[in-house]
Amino acid sequence: MKEPKENYISYLIAGLVMTLLAFSSLAAYSLGETQRLASAAGHFNSERVARGGQIYQEQCIACHGANGEGGSGPALNNRTVLKNTLDNVFFSVIRSGVPGTQMPAWSVDFGGPLTDEEVRDVVALLRSWEPDAPEIVAQQYIPDAGRGAVLFSSTCAACHGENGIGSPTAPRINDPQRLQALPDEWYRGVIRNGRPAKGMPTWGTVLSPDQIEDLVTLLAAWRDGLPVQPDFSTSELLKSTLYALEQDDLQSAALHIQRAESVSSGAALEALHNVSVQIAAGDSTGAQATLKVLQTLWPLGNAVDGATIYSASCAACHGVQGEGGIGAALQDNAFIQSQRSAELLQFIQDGRRGTAMAGFAGRLDDTQIANLIAFLRLWQSVP
Repeated sequence: MKEPKENYISYLIAGLVMTLLAFSSLAAYSLGETQRLASAAGHFNSERVARGGQIYQEQCIACHGANGEGGSGPALNNRTVLKNTLDNVFFSVIRSGVPGTQMPAWSVDFGGPLTDEEVRDVVALLRSWEPDAPEIVAQQYIPDAGRGAVLFSSTCAACHGENGIGSPTAPRINDPQRLQALPDEWYRGVIRNGRPAKGMPTWGTVLSPDQIEDLVTLLAAWRDGLPVQPDFSTSELLKSTLYALEQDDLQSAALHIQRAESVSSGAALEALHNVSVQIAAGDSTGAQATLKVLQTLWPLGNAVDGATIYSASCAACHGVQGEGGIGAALQDNAFIQSQRSAELLQFIQDGRRGTAMAGFAGRLDDTQIANLIAFLRLWQSVP
């Protein structure tokens, strides 16, 4: 007698159903876990961006701007920069700095204040800007007739006369009628390539293209009959005057002082005039003594106006009361006390390479820096 065949179909169906239920449960769990992990990662990144924002406000804003728009340092909130720069590149640059530039090393491993995690927080902030980052076009050089006038005085006046009035060796160039006869391009080419047969040297190998544009802009102003005040640095003119006197070159000394007087006013103009009188009288020894005292005091500034400049340009790094921060404390500062004002002016103009101290040349003029120095002197135990 044959045994009846067992029916396994019901078992197979039941097993299949249980397997499907297990896979469904696992898929549901996996989906939920993925969402949970994504949420956790998003929360972690948000916290990292927030920390990076705080660090940026404390350490980076002075050079790169409140919103990464740039300042003495490049714009970071820039679509092109963010699109073409990997996170590890940002990390490396912030960590170790850029030698030969004003970008210092920020990592504790290189003497900076930030840990690697804090550097990554800043990188996360920069990356968070990318979706809405604007396209920032590099600022083009804007030629300036004042800079051109300084160049003309130092390179062209020897032949064409001071302010282009002409000389026995070269024609008058500050002549609207003469200048209107030929376009800027002609003068640009002559400056660049010279006219050897007429004694005009080639300046394209000496001057940069930007400097040539400054000169062409000066000529364009003269073409329109406009007076142009040279953008002289008085502190440099004082040095040049003293050097000329030491070489017994009274004529050059008188020219330098005349240039310094042309860009000065008030007490500064009066002091310079006294030197001018001594030079005119042939009193080289007296003029040198007066200049040395003047160099110690120069530039002569207004501390009240300097307080406003400090608040706008320096407080972010050096503290509202000069107590220090990113930059050194300026209260009772030995470096300030050891420097003449002219040396401080040059230092503020140039900045200090390899640190966050950016130069202010082009952002503050000599008068503004003089006012700033006068204000800083108020914080010193030694004037």
